[in-house]
Amino acid sequence: MIRLATPEDRAAIVEFCRATWGPTTEDYIERVIDRWISGVDGALAVADLGGRAVACCYVRFMSPREAFLAGMRVDPAHRRAGFSLALTEYCLRHAASHRRSVTRTIIGWNNSPAHSAIARAGFNRVGSMTLWERSTENPPAPPDVAAESAQPAPHPSPGELWAVGWAVRELTDEDIRERTESGWALRRDGGLALLRPGDDHVWLGWLAGPAAARAWLARAAVRVATNAGSPRCRALLAGDAATAQALEAAGFTRGLEYLIYERSTR
Repeated sequence: MIRLATPEDRAAIVEFCRATWGPTTEDYIERVIDRWISGVDGALAVADLGGRAVACCYVRFMSPREAFLAGMRVDPAHRRAGFSLALTEYCLRHAASHRRSVTRTIIGWNNSPAHSAIARAGFNRVGSMTLWERSTENPPAPPDVAAESAQPAPHPSPGELWAVGWAVRELTDEDIRERTESGWALRRDGGLALLRPGDDHVWLGWLAGPAAARAWLARAAVRVATNAGSPRCRALLAGDAATAQALEAAGFTRGLEYLIYERSTR
């Protein structure tokens, strides 16, 4: 049976999530499970076997029309029993019932079983993003003072995606205004970086503009993380040569590539 999670499911979920990546590897779900169960911005679904949760998936509402699937986990003792597909379908129906017309997810390029499962659920690959990370120890030299420029800041293309933590959704001009007004946007010579504070890092969620501007902004993002007292700065960005060069020059290390999948829930 697939149903919504309750507080009584917490212990079982934490237990099988700890077994997902091995006994010495932490799973972030333990840090967010209380918020997920409370349904602040979505709903946590579980597969119930004999009254015990043996799998879970969170459907997060990202905007009035977008949803995102996160935290698909199945107890290792109950894999290959169809729970991931059943949970996905349940979450899609839940998103549709809340008027979300599109649902996305991201999966590491090397997770072949998850790619096969999401394809069986009717999702199509629509892009990719790469994780970059840099410690704020020994930050780069402070960038020179941002120059005034007549060049307008870039605007997102229709349907362009950006990272909101470990999730993605469409970037809008309203997002840019909100990040700017909250002090988490950086501008330089027609370039723009959008930042977001995380639990133990600062996220660089969007980086655009001329190559020279991106290089300046990547270094500036590290300085922002340093000044905020964060031990690291992370970026989850669509790949292109100018962005990669800017991040490498700022001391970021390239990590895993994540493939973006999408399905209509209309």
